[in-house]
Amino acid sequence: MPMLFPLLRLAVLNLTRSVRRTLLSMSSVILGVAVIILGQGVIGGFEENAIRAAVDGMVGHVMLRPADYPTEGLAHPIDSLRPVDPSVAAWLDAHTQSWTPRTLFVAEAVYQGDAMPVRAIAIDPARDPSVFPRSTWTLDGTEPTSASDGVLLSTGVAQLLELQTGGSMVLQATTIGGSKNAIEVPVAGVFSAGTPMLDRFGVLLTHDLARQLLQTEAGAVSHVASRLDDRDQTESFAAQLRERVGADREVVTWIEECAPVLAFQAVRQAALNLVVLALMGMSATGIANTVLMAAYERVREIGTLRAMGMTRAGVMQLFVLEGALLGVVGGLVGAALGSVVVLWYAEHGIELPLALATGHLPVSNMLYLVFDPKVSAYSAVFGLGVAVAASFYPAVIASRPSPAEAVRG
Repeated sequence: MPMLFPLLRLAVLNLTRSVRRTLLSMSSVILGVAVIILGQGVIGGFEENAIRAAVDGMVGHVMLRPADYPTEGLAHPIDSLRPVDPSVAAWLDAHTQSWTPRTLFVAEAVYQGDAMPVRAIAIDPARDPSVFPRSTWTLDGTEPTSASDGVLLSTGVAQLLELQTGGSMVLQATTIGGSKNAIEVPVAGVFSAGTPMLDRFGVLLTHDLARQLLQTEAGAVSHVASRLDDRDQTESFAAQLRERVGADREVVTWIEECAPVLAFQAVRQAALNLVVLALMGMSATGIANTVLMAAYERVREIGTLRAMGMTRAGVMQLFVLEGALLGVVGGLVGAALGSVVVLWYAEHGIELPLALATGHLPVSNMLYLVFDPKVSAYSAVFGLGVAVAASFYPAVIASRPSPAEAVRG
Protein backbone atom coordinates (compact mmCIF):
# COMPACT_ATOMS: atom_id res chain seq x y z
CA MET A 1 0.00 0.00 0.00
CA PRO A 2 2.81 2.54 0.76
CA MET A 3 4.15 1.98 -2.79
CA LEU A 4 0.78 2.73 -4.37
CA PHE A 5 0.97 6.51 -4.14
CA PRO A 6 4.46 6.85 -5.72
CA LEU A 7 3.37 4.47 -8.48
CA LEU A 8 0.17 6.48 -8.98
CA ARG A 9 2.10 9.71 -9.24
CA LEU A 10 4.56 8.17 -11.68
CA ALA A 11 1.69 6.73 -13.77
CA VAL A 12 0.05 10.16 -14.02
CA LEU A 13 3.35 11.75 -15.10
CA ASN A 14 3.86 9.07 -17.73
CA LEU A 15 0.35 9.54 -19.18
CA THR A 16 0.81 13.30 -19.42
CA ARG A 17 4.00 12.94 -21.46
CA SER A 18 1.98 12.38 -24.63
CA VAL A 19 -1.35 14.03 -24.00
CA ARG A 20 -2.63 13.55 -27.54
CA ARG A 21 -1.97 9.81 -27.53
CA THR A 22 -3.51 9.47 -24.07
CA LEU A 23 -6.65 11.36 -25.10
CA LEU A 24 -7.04 9.27 -28.26
CA SER A 25 -6.85 6.04 -26.24
CA MET A 26 -9.22 7.40 -23.62
CA SER A 27 -11.73 8.56 -26.24
CA SER A 28 -12.44 4.99 -27.30
CA VAL A 29 -13.34 4.10 -23.70
CA ILE A 30 -15.51 7.22 -23.43
CA LEU A 31 -17.33 6.36 -26.67
CA GLY A 32 -17.83 2.71 -25.74
CA VAL A 33 -19.25 3.46 -22.29
CA ALA A 34 -21.50 6.24 -23.63
CA VAL A 35 -22.86 3.97 -26.38
CA ILE A 36 -23.74 1.26 -23.83
CA ILE A 37 -25.72 3.72 -21.72
CA LEU A 38 -27.40 5.37 -24.71
CA GLY A 39 -28.20 2.04 -26.35
CA GLN A 40 -29.77 0.61 -23.21
CA GLY A 41 -31.73 3.83 -22.80
CA VAL A 42 -33.11 3.51 -26.33
CA ILE A 43 -33.96 -0.18 -25.88
CA GLY A 44 -35.69 0.52 -22.58
CA GLY A 45 -37.44 3.49 -24.18
CA PHE A 46 -38.85 1.38 -27.03
CA GLU A 47 -40.11 -1.19 -24.54
CA GLU A 48 -41.78 1.41 -22.33
CA ASN A 49 -43.07 3.18 -25.45
CA ALA A 50 -44.89 0.06 -26.63
CA ILE A 51 -46.27 -0.69 -23.17
CA ARG A 52 -47.60 2.83 -22.64
CA ALA A 53 -49.11 2.97 -26.13
CA ALA A 54 -51.03 -0.26 -25.50
CA VAL A 55 -52.03 0.49 -21.91
CA ASP A 56 -52.99 4.13 -22.41
CA GLY A 57 -54.32 3.83 -25.94
CA MET A 58 -56.35 0.69 -26.67
CA VAL A 59 -56.01 -2.14 -24.15
CA GLY A 60 -55.58 -0.86 -20.61
CA HIS A 61 -53.92 -3.44 -18.41
CA VAL A 62 -56.51 -6.14 -19.11
CA MET A 63 -59.24 -6.17 -21.75
CA LEU A 64 -62.33 -8.33 -22.13
CA ARG A 65 -63.56 -8.80 -25.72
CA PRO A 66 -65.46 -11.30 -27.91
CA ALA A 67 -63.71 -14.62 -28.49
CA ASP A 68 -61.62 -14.87 -31.68
CA TYR A 69 -61.86 -11.12 -32.16
CA PRO A 70 -59.86 -9.98 -35.24
CA THR A 71 -56.66 -8.09 -34.44
CA GLU A 72 -55.59 -6.88 -37.88
CA GLY A 73 -56.60 -3.73 -39.74
CA LEU A 74 -60.02 -2.12 -39.31
CA ALA A 75 -62.02 -5.32 -38.76
CA HIS A 76 -64.41 -4.67 -35.84
CA PRO A 77 -67.50 -6.91 -36.07
CA ILE A 78 -70.55 -5.95 -34.00
CA ASP A 79 -72.44 -9.24 -34.01
CA SER A 80 -71.13 -10.14 -30.54
CA LEU A 81 -72.16 -7.02 -28.64
CA ARG A 82 -73.72 -7.65 -25.25
CA PRO A 83 -74.21 -5.85 -21.90
CA VAL A 84 -71.59 -6.27 -19.18
CA ASP A 85 -72.63 -9.05 -16.82
CA PRO A 86 -73.65 -7.48 -13.46
CA SER A 87 -71.61 -10.01 -11.47
CA VAL A 88 -68.52 -9.27 -13.59
CA ALA A 89 -69.10 -5.52 -13.21
CA ALA A 90 -69.31 -5.87 -9.44
CA TRP A 91 -66.12 -7.94 -9.35
CA LEU A 92 -64.32 -5.36 -11.52
CA ASP A 93 -65.48 -2.60 -9.17
CA ALA A 94 -63.88 -4.44 -6.28
CA HIS A 95 -60.62 -5.53 -7.92
CA THR A 96 -59.57 -2.75 -10.30
CA GLN A 97 -58.50 0.85 -10.04
CA SER A 98 -61.08 1.57 -12.74
CA TRP A 99 -62.75 -0.07 -15.74
CA THR A 100 -64.72 1.15 -18.73
CA PRO A 101 -66.89 -0.33 -21.51
CA ARG A 102 -66.11 0.40 -25.15
CA THR A 103 -67.64 -0.52 -28.48
CA LEU A 104 -65.40 -0.65 -31.52
CA PHE A 105 -66.92 -0.69 -35.00
CA VAL A 106 -66.06 0.28 -38.56
CA ALA A 107 -67.75 3.37 -39.92
CA GLU A 108 -67.38 5.76 -42.80
CA ALA A 109 -66.81 9.48 -42.31
CA VAL A 110 -68.32 11.54 -45.13
CA TYR A 111 -67.80 15.25 -45.76
CA GLN A 112 -68.59 17.22 -48.94
CA GLY A 113 -68.47 14.16 -51.14
CA ASP A 114 -65.24 12.77 -49.63
CA ALA A 115 -65.36 9.61 -47.54
CA MET A 116 -62.91 7.48 -45.59
CA PRO A 117 -63.13 4.39 -43.36
CA VAL A 118 -62.62 5.08 -39.65
CA ARG A 119 -62.23 3.15 -36.42
CA ALA A 120 -65.17 4.35 -34.36
CA ILE A 121 -64.87 3.90 -30.59
CA ALA A 122 -67.95 4.37 -28.43
CA ILE A 123 -66.96 5.41 -24.92
CA ASP A 124 -68.41 6.16 -21.51
CA PRO A 125 -67.38 9.83 -20.96
CA ALA A 126 -67.40 9.40 -17.18
CA ARG A 127 -65.34 6.19 -17.03
CA ASP A 128 -63.08 6.21 -20.08
CA PRO A 129 -60.54 8.89 -18.98
CA SER A 130 -59.79 6.97 -15.77
CA VAL A 131 -58.62 3.96 -17.79
CA PHE A 132 -57.19 5.79 -20.81
CA PRO A 133 -55.77 9.05 -19.41
CA ARG A 134 -55.96 12.21 -21.51
CA SER A 135 -52.95 13.87 -19.88
CA THR A 136 -50.74 13.40 -22.96
CA TRP A 137 -53.45 14.25 -25.50
CA THR A 138 -53.68 17.47 -27.42
CA LEU A 139 -57.30 18.53 -27.83
CA ASP A 140 -58.87 21.28 -29.89
CA GLY A 141 -62.46 21.61 -28.74
CA THR A 142 -64.22 19.41 -26.19
CA GLU A 143 -64.78 15.71 -25.69
CA PRO A 144 -68.45 14.76 -26.32
CA THR A 145 -70.49 13.76 -23.28
CA SER A 146 -73.82 13.05 -25.03
CA ALA A 147 -75.15 12.07 -28.45
CA SER A 148 -76.03 15.66 -29.28
CA ASP A 149 -72.39 16.75 -28.81
CA GLY A 150 -71.35 14.75 -31.86
CA VAL A 151 -67.93 13.16 -32.36
CA LEU A 152 -64.28 13.72 -31.52
CA LEU A 153 -62.08 13.28 -34.59
CA SER A 154 -58.46 12.21 -34.64
CA THR A 155 -56.00 14.48 -36.41
CA GLY A 156 -55.62 11.98 -39.27
CA VAL A 157 -59.33 11.97 -40.06
CA ALA A 158 -59.67 15.74 -39.63
CA GLN A 159 -56.76 16.48 -41.95
CA LEU A 160 -57.83 14.08 -44.71
CA LEU A 161 -61.39 15.37 -44.74
CA GLU A 162 -60.30 18.98 -44.05
CA LEU A 163 -62.63 19.21 -41.08
CA GLN A 164 -62.31 21.48 -38.04
CA THR A 165 -63.89 21.79 -34.64
CA GLY A 166 -67.39 23.22 -34.98
CA GLY A 167 -68.03 21.68 -38.40
CA SER A 168 -70.30 18.78 -39.17
CA MET A 169 -70.07 15.51 -41.11
CA VAL A 170 -72.00 12.36 -41.82
CA LEU A 171 -71.12 9.17 -39.97
CA GLN A 172 -72.27 6.04 -41.80
CA ALA A 173 -72.18 2.43 -40.58
CA THR A 174 -73.80 -0.97 -40.98
CA THR A 175 -76.42 -1.65 -38.32
CA ILE A 176 -76.70 -4.80 -36.24
CA GLY A 177 -79.41 -5.92 -38.64
CA GLY A 178 -77.18 -5.51 -41.70
CA SER A 179 -78.69 -2.35 -43.19
CA LYS A 180 -76.91 0.95 -43.80
CA ASN A 181 -77.53 3.89 -41.48
CA ALA A 182 -76.15 7.43 -41.55
CA ILE A 183 -76.35 10.31 -39.08
CA GLU A 184 -75.17 13.88 -39.51
CA VAL A 185 -73.09 14.80 -36.45
CA PRO A 186 -71.25 17.90 -35.26
CA VAL A 187 -67.49 17.81 -34.74
CA ALA A 188 -67.02 18.53 -31.03
CA GLY A 189 -63.24 18.53 -31.25
CA VAL A 190 -60.04 17.20 -32.83
CA PHE A 191 -57.57 15.18 -30.77
CA SER A 192 -54.13 13.63 -30.98
CA ALA A 193 -53.33 10.85 -28.52
CA GLY A 194 -49.76 10.29 -29.72
CA THR A 195 -50.68 6.75 -30.77
CA PRO A 196 -50.87 6.12 -34.53
CA MET A 197 -53.54 3.43 -34.06
CA LEU A 198 -55.85 6.17 -32.80
CA ASP A 199 -54.49 9.24 -34.53
CA ARG A 200 -54.77 7.93 -38.10
CA PHE A 201 -58.34 6.57 -38.18
CA GLY A 202 -59.90 7.16 -34.76
CA VAL A 203 -63.32 8.70 -34.10
CA LEU A 204 -64.65 8.86 -30.53
CA LEU A 205 -68.36 9.11 -29.74
CA THR A 206 -70.68 8.31 -26.86
CA HIS A 207 -72.48 4.99 -26.45
CA ASP A 208 -75.81 6.78 -26.95
CA LEU A 209 -74.79 8.01 -30.40
CA ALA A 210 -73.33 4.61 -31.32
CA ARG A 211 -76.58 2.93 -30.30
CA GLN A 212 -78.56 5.26 -32.59
CA LEU A 213 -76.20 4.58 -35.48
CA LEU A 214 -75.85 0.81 -35.02
CA GLN A 215 -79.39 0.26 -33.68
CA THR A 216 -78.16 -1.98 -30.88
CA GLU A 217 -79.74 -2.69 -27.52
CA ALA A 218 -79.00 -0.46 -24.54
CA GLY A 219 -75.79 -1.34 -22.68
CA ALA A 220 -74.44 -3.67 -25.37
CA VAL A 221 -70.67 -3.25 -25.79
CA SER A 222 -67.80 -5.09 -27.43
CA HIS A 223 -64.90 -4.42 -25.05
CA VAL A 224 -64.30 -3.85 -21.35
CA ALA A 225 -60.90 -2.36 -20.44
CA SER A 226 -59.48 -2.37 -16.91
CA ARG A 227 -56.67 -0.46 -15.20
CA LEU A 228 -54.97 -2.00 -12.17
CA ASP A 229 -53.09 -0.42 -9.29
CA ASP A 230 -49.93 -2.25 -10.41
CA ARG A 231 -49.38 -3.58 -13.92
CA ASP A 232 -47.24 -6.38 -12.48
CA GLN A 233 -50.51 -7.88 -11.20
CA THR A 234 -51.79 -8.28 -14.76
CA GLU A 235 -51.29 -12.04 -15.18
CA SER A 236 -52.92 -13.05 -11.90
CA PHE A 237 -55.81 -10.63 -12.44
CA ALA A 238 -56.39 -11.91 -15.99
CA ALA A 239 -56.45 -15.52 -14.77
CA GLN A 240 -59.14 -14.68 -12.21
CA LEU A 241 -61.18 -12.76 -14.77
CA ARG A 242 -61.09 -15.70 -17.22
CA GLU A 243 -62.78 -17.85 -14.57
CA ARG A 244 -65.70 -15.40 -14.42
CA VAL A 245 -66.54 -15.03 -18.10
CA GLY A 246 -68.07 -17.44 -20.59
CA ALA A 247 -66.46 -19.15 -23.56
CA ASP A 248 -67.79 -16.43 -25.86
CA ARG A 249 -65.46 -13.88 -24.25
CA GLU A 250 -61.67 -13.79 -24.15
CA VAL A 251 -59.29 -11.92 -21.87
CA VAL A 252 -56.22 -10.23 -23.33
CA THR A 253 -53.49 -8.30 -21.55
CA TRP A 254 -51.06 -5.58 -22.45
CA ILE A 255 -48.33 -8.23 -22.29
CA GLU A 256 -49.93 -10.19 -25.13
CA GLU A 257 -50.64 -7.07 -27.17
CA CYS A 258 -47.05 -5.88 -26.84
CA ALA A 259 -45.49 -9.30 -27.49
CA PRO A 260 -44.55 -8.64 -31.17
CA VAL A 261 -42.81 -5.38 -30.28
CA LEU A 262 -41.13 -6.74 -27.15
CA ALA A 263 -39.89 -9.79 -29.06
CA PHE A 264 -38.00 -7.45 -31.35
CA GLN A 265 -36.14 -6.15 -28.30
CA ALA A 266 -33.90 -9.22 -28.44
CA VAL A 267 -32.80 -8.19 -31.93
CA ARG A 268 -32.05 -4.65 -30.76
CA GLN A 269 -30.12 -5.98 -27.77
CA ALA A 270 -28.04 -8.29 -29.97
CA ALA A 271 -27.25 -5.40 -32.33
CA LEU A 272 -26.22 -3.21 -29.40
CA ASN A 273 -23.99 -5.98 -28.03
CA LEU A 274 -22.20 -6.27 -31.38
CA VAL A 275 -21.62 -2.51 -31.56
CA VAL A 276 -20.34 -2.41 -27.97
CA LEU A 277 -18.10 -5.42 -28.63
CA ALA A 278 -16.58 -3.67 -31.65
CA LEU A 279 -16.09 -0.40 -29.80
CA MET A 280 -14.58 -2.04 -26.75
CA GLY A 281 -12.32 -4.12 -29.00
CA MET A 282 -11.07 -0.88 -30.56
CA SER A 283 -10.70 0.59 -27.10
CA ALA A 284 -8.67 -2.37 -25.85
CA THR A 285 -6.43 -2.23 -28.92
CA GLY A 286 -5.87 1.49 -28.49
CA ILE A 287 -5.02 1.19 -24.81
CA ALA A 288 -2.71 -1.78 -25.39
CA ASN A 289 -0.96 0.15 -28.15
CA THR A 290 -0.58 3.24 -25.95
CA VAL A 291 0.88 1.29 -23.03
CA LEU A 292 3.11 -0.81 -25.30
CA MET A 293 4.50 2.26 -27.05
CA ALA A 294 5.16 3.84 -23.67
CA ALA A 295 6.99 0.69 -22.60
CA TYR A 296 9.31 0.73 -25.65
CA GLU A 297 9.95 4.46 -25.30
CA ARG A 298 10.92 4.10 -21.64
CA VAL A 299 13.21 1.08 -21.77
CA ARG A 300 16.22 2.86 -20.20
CA GLU A 301 13.96 4.49 -17.62
CA ILE A 302 12.58 1.07 -16.68
CA GLY A 303 16.12 -0.24 -16.40
CA THR A 304 17.02 2.59 -14.05
CA LEU A 305 13.95 1.86 -11.90
CA ARG A 306 14.87 -1.83 -11.83
CA ALA A 307 18.46 -0.98 -10.88
CA MET A 308 17.12 1.15 -8.02
CA GLY A 309 15.23 -1.82 -6.64
CA MET A 310 11.86 -1.97 -8.44
CA THR A 311 10.80 -5.54 -9.07
CA ARG A 312 9.27 -6.98 -12.19
CA ALA A 313 5.95 -7.07 -10.37
CA GLY A 314 6.37 -3.37 -9.59
CA VAL A 315 6.96 -2.58 -13.28
CA MET A 316 3.86 -4.55 -14.21
CA GLN A 317 1.84 -2.74 -11.56
CA LEU A 318 3.00 0.61 -12.95
CA PHE A 319 1.86 -0.11 -16.49
CA VAL A 320 -1.40 -1.75 -15.39
CA LEU A 321 -2.04 1.30 -13.23
CA GLU A 322 -1.57 3.55 -16.26
CA GLY A 323 -4.16 1.52 -18.15
CA ALA A 324 -6.47 1.60 -15.15
CA LEU A 325 -6.24 5.40 -15.03
CA LEU A 326 -7.23 5.54 -18.68
CA GLY A 327 -10.18 3.28 -17.89
CA VAL A 328 -11.28 5.19 -14.78
CA VAL A 329 -11.24 8.63 -16.39
CA GLY A 330 -12.64 7.38 -19.69
CA GLY A 331 -15.34 5.34 -17.95
CA LEU A 332 -16.45 8.23 -15.74
CA VAL A 333 -16.52 10.73 -18.60
CA GLY A 334 -18.35 8.28 -20.86
CA ALA A 335 -20.87 7.47 -18.13
CA ALA A 336 -21.47 11.17 -17.52
CA LEU A 337 -21.96 11.96 -21.21
CA GLY A 338 -24.21 8.97 -21.82
CA SER A 339 -26.30 9.67 -18.73
CA VAL A 340 -26.79 13.34 -19.63
CA VAL A 341 -28.01 12.45 -23.13
CA VAL A 342 -30.38 9.74 -21.87
CA LEU A 343 -31.76 12.01 -19.13
CA TRP A 344 -32.37 14.78 -21.67
CA TYR A 345 -34.34 12.54 -24.01
CA ALA A 346 -36.11 10.88 -21.10
CA GLU A 347 -37.57 14.33 -20.39
CA HIS A 348 -38.04 15.74 -23.91
CA GLY A 349 -38.48 12.60 -26.02
CA ILE A 350 -37.65 11.87 -29.64
CA GLU A 351 -40.34 12.16 -32.30
CA LEU A 352 -40.26 8.96 -34.33
CA PRO A 353 -40.46 9.02 -38.13
CA LEU A 354 -43.91 8.16 -39.44
CA ALA A 355 -42.60 4.89 -40.90
CA LEU A 356 -41.63 3.67 -37.42
CA ALA A 357 -44.81 4.79 -35.69
CA THR A 358 -47.51 3.39 -37.93
CA GLY A 359 -49.30 0.10 -38.26
CA HIS A 360 -51.42 -1.99 -35.93
CA LEU A 361 -48.61 -2.51 -33.41
CA PRO A 362 -48.94 -0.52 -30.18
CA VAL A 363 -46.30 2.16 -30.68
CA SER A 364 -46.35 5.82 -29.73
CA ASN A 365 -44.94 8.50 -32.04
CA MET A 366 -42.84 9.87 -29.15
CA LEU A 367 -39.93 7.86 -27.79
CA TYR A 368 -38.82 8.66 -24.24
CA LEU A 369 -35.53 7.05 -23.28
CA VAL A 370 -35.27 5.19 -19.98
CA PHE A 371 -32.46 6.09 -17.59
CA ASP A 372 -31.14 3.43 -15.25
CA PRO A 373 -28.32 4.51 -12.90
CA LYS A 374 -27.25 0.87 -12.54
CA VAL A 375 -26.52 0.73 -16.29
CA SER A 376 -24.33 3.83 -15.97
CA ALA A 377 -22.41 2.32 -13.06
CA TYR A 378 -21.97 -1.07 -14.73
CA SER A 379 -20.85 0.57 -17.97
CA ALA A 380 -18.16 2.63 -16.22
CA VAL A 381 -16.88 -0.49 -14.42
CA PHE A 382 -16.91 -2.41 -17.71
CA GLY A 383 -14.82 0.33 -19.34
CA LEU A 384 -12.34 0.12 -16.47
CA GLY A 385 -12.16 -3.66 -16.79
CA VAL A 386 -11.44 -3.48 -20.51
CA ALA A 387 -8.67 -0.92 -19.93
CA VAL A 388 -7.03 -2.99 -17.18
CA ALA A 389 -7.24 -6.21 -19.20
CA ALA A 390 -5.72 -4.46 -22.23
CA SER A 391 -2.75 -3.29 -20.14
CA PHE A 392 -1.59 -6.71 -18.97
CA TYR A 393 0.26 -7.79 -22.11
CA PRO A 394 2.22 -4.52 -22.48
CA ALA A 395 2.99 -4.68 -18.75
CA VAL A 396 4.45 -8.18 -19.15
CA ILE A 397 6.56 -7.02 -22.11
CA ALA A 398 7.83 -4.01 -20.15
CA SER A 399 8.86 -6.13 -17.15
CA ARG A 400 10.82 -8.81 -19.06
CA PRO A 401 14.27 -7.16 -19.62
CA SER A 402 16.81 -7.38 -16.84
CA PRO A 403 18.07 -4.08 -15.39
CA ALA A 404 21.35 -4.29 -17.35
CA GLU A 405 19.57 -4.99 -20.65
CA ALA A 406 17.08 -2.20 -20.05
CA VAL A 407 19.79 0.37 -19.22
CA ARG A 408 21.68 -0.54 -22.41
CA GLY A 409 18.37 0.10 -24.27
